[in-house]
Amino acid sequence: MAQQQITIHNKRVCAFYQTNPFISFEDVNIFMVDLLEKMLQNSEPSLDQSLAVKLLEQMAKGQTETTQSHQNIHTLFLDKMAEFKKDYNKELTLILSSNNTETLGPLIRQYNLSLEDKIKLWMHETIPKTNDSLYKDISASLKELYQSIQKDTKTLLDSSLDKKILEEFVHSIDNKFAKSLVSSQTFLNTMITSTEQRISKSIVDSLKSVEKTITVTQIEQTALQQNVTELLRKLENSSSKGKISENLLQHVLHNAYPSAQIDSVGTTKETGDFILSRQGKNTILFENKNYERNVGQEEVKKFIRDIEVQECSGILCAQHYGISNKENYQIDIHNGHILVYLHKVEYDPDKIKVAVDIIDHFQSTMDDLDCGNEIVQMEKKTLDDINKEYQQFIQSKQTQMKLIKEYNQKLISQLDDWKLPQLEHLLLKFFSTTAAKENICEFCQYIAKNPRALVAHKRGCVEKKKIAINSIQIES
Repeated sequence: MAQQQITIHNKRVCAFYQTNPFISFEDVNIFMVDLLEKMLQNSEPSLDQSLAVKLLEQMAKGQTETTQSHQNIHTLFLDKMAEFKKDYNKELTLILSSNNTETLGPLIRQYNLSLEDKIKLWMHETIPKTNDSLYKDISASLKELYQSIQKDTKTLLDSSLDKKILEEFVHSIDNKFAKSLVSSQTFLNTMITSTEQRISKSIVDSLKSVEKTITVTQIEQTALQQNVTELLRKLENSSSKGKISENLLQHVLHNAYPSAQIDSVGTTKETGDFILSRQGKNTILFENKNYERNVGQEEVKKFIRDIEVQECSGILCAQHYGISNKENYQIDIHNGHILVYLHKVEYDPDKIKVAVDIIDHFQSTMDDLDCGNEIVQMEKKTLDDINKEYQQFIQSKQTQMKLIKEYNQKLISQLDDWKLPQLEHLLLKFFSTTAAKENICEFCQYIAKNPRALVAHKRGCVEKKKIAINSIQIES
């Protein structure tokens, strides 16, 4: 697999990782990716207790690593300075043992400069650049050491080189090294204590923030639960259920007839629930019933009364059950108006459209039979036969519509199975676009049948969990 990289341009992030090289950039990002994935997959966007505990554990681990790193720097500094001191004394003893007094001064000065360069180089490599305060404090302490050594060296070279003076010089250098070590150790201890206090305060503040977030989340969840409970309680009320059902039906009517005028008249007496008005078509009254039982005869009588008052055709919709003494799609003619009764509508726009088409068709037929007369005579048997025939037509139409929908779904499903994964995988290597490119897992090259299958695969992709960032470029 090709090498993957992440480039960081944010100065604050770069400075943090430069200051704390012991903290793994990769481990931090893996932890955050796991954290975000769990939060995004969670149906409730809340911070749970286990997540908070894990976050605090990670912060505590970071505190321990930071403290350990500073302690390591402290120990390393003391050991290295002791090593510099030992080497200096050894080299100084060797130089002083030389009988050539002419070269004694230049050799000591040269070695003093060499010691200063070694210490500066080591500090530059060991102490983080961003810890400016510590670097300056230790540098100032060591500068005093350099100046004191140079001063003692000058005094030594200006005096007679007897044994006592040489011993005093070596003893003085030893004391100055010890004093410098004590001073530097104080600075290091102060840095460690200060760092631990800052991290401890940060963890305490984070803990308080997490506890506050959990409390707020619990309050919000309690409020949400109360709202849901209140909604369910309202739904138990018949008037609320009826209003919700009317809103659903109104939405269906607006979508089914976008150019029609649909008036909600449920609050007006003897008007039904909705009036559907279309240009060049009959006005149709809709009566909606959202009962947990069959619609009774009293409701049918009220529906007929509303038809008489409004003088228009109408449709009585029983959303979940049937209608007493009325067949599904039964057609009645009352005072020249067409009445259609629908069972188990379930807000299906196709069923409503069929009922509206029935009224439009019957009204057109009645207008043709009218021929200018107010009275149309027809034998009852003929009308019953027409009604029966139309009922069979409606039933057949619904059956065919259902079969067509099922067949279309099966056909689409079968077409989705038409895949050439190996060919698609090969073409991806040579061409920038193929039909299935977006359905390939970028971690393991798995080819999914569709986007939904790809999402499901990524949730459990083994390679995704194993992949680590191979190269990180940090630019300040």
